Amino acid sequence: MIQGLDIWKSFGSTPALKGVYITLRSGVNCIRGPNGAGKSTLLKILAFLERPDKGVLVFFGERVDAGSWRKAEKLRGKVVYLPQTAELFSVPVRSLFSLCRRDMAMRWIKHFGVFDVLNRNAASLSPGVRRRIQLALAFSCAKDALLLDEPESHLDEEGRGLLADALREISDDMVIGYVSHEDPVVPCDANYLMSGGIIINS
Repeated sequence: MIQGLDIWKSFGSTPALKGVYITLRSGVNCIRGPNGAGKSTLLKILAFLERPDKGVLVFFGERVDAGSWRKAEKLRGKVVYLPQTAELFSVPVRSLFSLCRRDMAMRWIKHFGVFDVLNRNAASLSPGVRRRIQLALAFSCAKDALLLDEPESHLDEEGRGLLADALREISDDMVIGYVSHEDPVVPCDANYLMSGGIIINS
């Protein structure tokens, strides 16, 4: 379980989060809302990629706040975060999977249909193929938590179907945060609606 308790974050004089409380349990936890609602900022904080100005994160019982952010460094590796963008380094696709278990990597590489591009330069591929590679990488390396920011972006209908199948397969055993503007590709186990840096419905 991942919790955010009274999470505040501003960028300069612009507030992004204003006292957010959220609990992500096993299953698909959907976070929706308009542009500028604070969804992506919240997801980055829950992934320990952005430091909150105030508040507490609880990651499977481990408490971290802005004053003890060094703890985040050891926890960051337990969270897999998928960004909105479909950018990849200019390296062979195969090398991206070097930190994941080989059996898990091959399982998801085949699932998302990217086996044939393993020796290609990742940055040279189309956005849709790069997104499939990112998803294969995220699912390959995920252990405790998988936080997905607009995961369906750049995907065609087939890709969305593959994402839905993958989520159904792991959702019983994984904490999944799913940020989306649209209806998610699978039913949500928990729903959070954000607006103006707060959660207005859950």
